[in-house]
Amino acid sequence: MKLIIEENEQKMSESAMFILLGTMMQDKRVNISLTSGRSPKTMYNMMIPYIKDQEKFKEIEYYLFDENPYTDEPHGPNWNDMQQLFFKEAHIPDERIHIMDLDNWQNYDNEIKKAGGIDVMVIGLGYDGHFCGNCPRCTPFDSYTYCIDFKDKQAVNPDYKDRPRQPYSLTMGPKSLMRVKHLVMIVNGKEKAEIFKRFLDEPINQDVPVTILKMHPNFTVICDQEAASLIDPQNYTHI
Repeated sequence: MKLIIEENEQKMSESAMFILLGTMMQDKRVNISLTSGRSPKTMYNMMIPYIKDQEKFKEIEYYLFDENPYTDEPHGPNWNDMQQLFFKEAHIPDERIHIMDLDNWQNYDNEIKKAGGIDVMVIGLGYDGHFCGNCPRCTPFDSYTYCIDFKDKQAVNPDYKDRPRQPYSLTMGPKSLMRVKHLVMIVNGKEKAEIFKRFLDEPINQDVPVTILKMHPNFTVICDQEAASLIDPQNYTHI
């Protein structure tokens, strides 16, 4: 694992963006997977002018790595969030955005494998140590993409709010992410400092499922100084 500590969110976002753009510039079809949430907003704002309507990026295919499908809408919140954060402004057509749903999740990993695999994936670090839809105390570490009843998540994570219109949670599991050629995690803000330290310091465990990703063979973690405020960087020079 490579740990990069940047001065602030802007620098963190810039570093992550350059990794993405470098991968996207390859002379072949490139498959990438991107996260929604607060952490990548600045990165997307920086990226959009670089890739919007650019012919050289017409071979990029986008894969969503999790979803909580609505029972009464065609698309889930992850699709909606990514449209607002990036896809709509970047003029990414729907046909180049691949989603998982209750009909295709069992074959999702096979379809990605047939397409050449995910070249680069950017994820965030959840406040409770989750990654993608892999949550504390209910993440099967030996799983590829899986479906879980949301009530099962609530049973072991009582602070999760009710989602009556979203009875199931779909996500790429740890084994799916281990197949990604370059996994990048971005972490920013003081509110992530404690869970970030736990991620770095603790062995693999179900209470902090993101710890499993330290086994990934090509894993880059980029954070800002606020997120790294509880660690001594010198202790992590040989992770």
